[in-house]
Amino acid sequence: MQPLPLPKPRFVVFDLDGTLVDSLLDIAESVNACLELLGLPTRPPGDYRYMVGEGVPALCRRAIGESHPHLLGRLVELARPLYRTRLLVHTRPYPGVQEVVAGLAAGGLPLAVLSNKPHDMTARIVEAFWPPGTFAAVQGYVREEHRKPSPHHLLEMCARVGVPSADTWLVGDTPTDVQTAKAAGARCVGVTWGFRTREELRVAGADAIVDTPGALLVDR
Repeated sequence: MQPLPLPKPRFVVFDLDGTLVDSLLDIAESVNACLELLGLPTRPPGDYRYMVGEGVPALCRRAIGESHPHLLGRLVELARPLYRTRLLVHTRPYPGVQEVVAGLAAGGLPLAVLSNKPHDMTARIVEAFWPPGTFAAVQGYVREEHRKPSPHHLLEMCARVGVPSADTWLVGDTPTDVQTAKAAGARCVGVTWGFRTREELRVAGADAIVDTPGALLVDR
């Protein structure tokens, strides 16, 4: 397998949804159930690929569309607790991801997870699929001003493990991940098995783009 055209990382940070795990159906079913409760039309699950990645309020705003803006706050109030009850109904790691994470960890690389999913949900999903200690840090959404593409948490993680952001890869599936990496001075590796397309990642300026998890394996 050809090595990526990037300097080898000393720290790898993963996005969660669309990168480590396929959570799309659980998200879609949860939001659609809430739309039904409000008497609003539901969306095909595939539409949610372009709604996720920037937090629950943005997800709900896109799902509700322009027709009922007065119901947006109510949809957010309904969607968060309902989704918490069904985080792991369909959600699973993408094929090959667990092996790659284990391989990188075995090679001595510190790893982390950085998501715009609320922090408690992020932690629960990570704990469901990876042993304790796999990741040096797991961080989800806590405060709006620190939501990706803010570099706040990524820079905080780099400081915690003692690795400069320039020696760090952020691995993600959306332009938001690319923007976060650029803002922090890190490298972004885009993945095509997630929720957005290769072209979107290219246009956003990803430093490298991979089609399979195995392409992320690096020799130290």
